[in-house]
Amino acid sequence: MITWVGIDDTDTYDKGCTTYVMYNMLKEFLKTRGEWRIINYPRLIRLNPNIPFKTRGNAAVSVGLNVDDPREALELAEWAVDAYSHRVGKTSPGIVVSVSNNEHWIYWKALTDVIPLNTAIRWMSKLGVVYRGGRGVVGALASVMADLSLDSTLELLAYSESAPKPSIPINLVRKLSDSTSPLTFENISGDYVLIQPHGNDPVVFGIRGDSPHHIIHFASMLMNEIDAEPRWLIYLTNQATGHHLNSIVNKPYTTGYVEGSVDEVRPVEGGNIEAKVNSTLVFSYRHYGFKSIDKATYLIAYGGFKPGINSLDLYMEGGVALMIKDTVKNPRCPRCGSNLESAGRVGLLKCPKCGLITGLPRLMNYISELILEEPRGAEIRHLHKPTARIGLEGLVKVFNRPSLWII
Repeated sequence: MITWVGIDDTDTYDKGCTTYVMYNMLKEFLKTRGEWRIINYPRLIRLNPNIPFKTRGNAAVSVGLNVDDPREALELAEWAVDAYSHRVGKTSPGIVVSVSNNEHWIYWKALTDVIPLNTAIRWMSKLGVVYRGGRGVVGALASVMADLSLDSTLELLAYSESAPKPSIPINLVRKLSDSTSPLTFENISGDYVLIQPHGNDPVVFGIRGDSPHHIIHFASMLMNEIDAEPRWLIYLTNQATGHHLNSIVNKPYTTGYVEGSVDEVRPVEGGNIEAKVNSTLVFSYRHYGFKSIDKATYLIAYGGFKPGINSLDLYMEGGVALMIKDTVKNPRCPRCGSNLESAGRVGLLKCPKCGLITGLPRLMNYISELILEEPRGAEIRHLHKPTARIGLEGLVKVFNRPSLWII
């Protein structure tokens, strides 16, 4: 019987990783079961990025298992969570077990809105879903019900429990990134390596892409260079798909957008920028690297809404800025070619050289520039869809799961 298991909220802001819980759960499962009993890749699902009480990576994991009894899957998940989660502070691990994963509306709701715990429990009771634990069941349920039919990507996560983490050579990352692009992406930004987290979690690096063969090649070369024991797992993810933009609800802690003329732009504390667009305050963080907000005359911006003083404020994630510049100058004299000047009467111009008075219209020079605003590589959110992926949607489905998807 195919049974879906979801897990979430097992880490703290300085320790642990929910994906590592799944890795160990699947390694334990494979000790006694065949690989064919694991349905496709496990899934790494990023949730609403604007939730104020999100976990560090705001991700939940899930996997489909072919078991004789769903209770086997539940017991395995409980063992993994007990053994590898870190219950500190607000950490509230949750486990969900379901024989169905077709309620995709739950996934879309979790991407674009706030789901109270009691609401998720009511849904699970109605659907016959088994759950254990605390607030983590909300994300675990969303991961189980994820809809990746239209677009998805892959991420290979390599693990190690040794400390300190091995350093990743930037020149090798740049070389591998160049040779595997665009089938891997967001590996490096300038002189900043994006694939290596810097916390105390067990993740050594993560390679994202649309081809499992390219990310395995990338990871193999890195593992060989840093002399680390190969331990990794490939996830099917909603990262870099822009799924969170599929529904705009324009209420607190959700994704939304504003569009209109820029009425006012001013710098605020820390070098950040505040723009007023159609009575909505739009904040552009300095470290995001948006280039043209302070010069824009018209702005289409999307991001996360938070409660403001009188209305909702938008914290910008990306958008399009339009700059319009008008210049007006007098034409040349049609008789002698000198620059005409005002004749002192409305609508008339006079040549200072030959004295010609004329009603020629003044010349207007109109210049416009359209800028696509994307954050710096180091500041890109997990769900943000980079321009490099446009045209690659659904490519993951072309490739079968390779033998080295988990080691």
